[in-house]
Amino acid sequence: MSEKKSKHLYELNKVLGEENNRLLFPCIKDLATNGVPLERFSNEDSNPSRQDLTQFMACWFKYIGASAKECLNWMIEYCVDVLSSISSSSNSRIRHSTKSNIKYIYKSDRTFDCGCENNPFKAQCDRDCPVYKKMFRKHQKRMAKKEPVLYEIEREREEEVKAEEVKPLVLSDREKYRAQFGEAMEVALDAKKRGVPPSAIVKLLNNRGFRTRTGKNWSYSVLGNELRRLY
Repeated sequence: MSEKKSKHLYELNKVLGEENNRLLFPCIKDLATNGVPLERFSNEDSNPSRQDLTQFMACWFKYIGASAKECLNWMIEYCVDVLSSISSSSNSRIRHSTKSNIKYIYKSDRTFDCGCENNPFKAQCDRDCPVYKKMFRKHQKRMAKKEPVLYEIEREREEEVKAEEVKPLVLSDREKYRAQFGEAMEVALDAKKRGVPPSAIVKLLNNRGFRTRTGKNWSYSVLGNELRRLY
């Protein structure tokens, strides 16, 4: 562990005090020590931003009852020392952005919701964490709200297939890819408008058997490139 990283974890323990050490959840300890190593993410993943992690940590400070000042005092140097590795902003800009994000979190109704093993930072998670059960239930409820959207997309597609009574044509592989690509993009755009995250759209396209314009499986990067072509 580098000196800078150990310093931030040490300072965080000082903020908590021995009686509140249990509030240093595994994910928070990992993030406070290591930040977000990008090697944890594949090419198909959406890498989290500095702002994502800043707001996540601020939500945790707020959740455990720390004041906005205590949060700011720790977060400023942490963001500059650790999170600058995933940001192209200058140190002065990082400090200004950190202040704005903390102010926003403490004035909003945002609360701590880690996502357990599915946390967006791929941070360490332990089922013995004191809030694991509570956070897992929150994650399940959040996912349940998203599932109906995907179900509705699938149901509408099934109805469209039943309504089509066109005699199938014999096409070459190249023609097949070209013919279905437009339909794949319509599905992707529709899902995007409904708020479905890119990773779920990629899964939806591949599960449907859609292929890219070159006949390959869809990936997060390919989907992003194709969507950008449309705007």
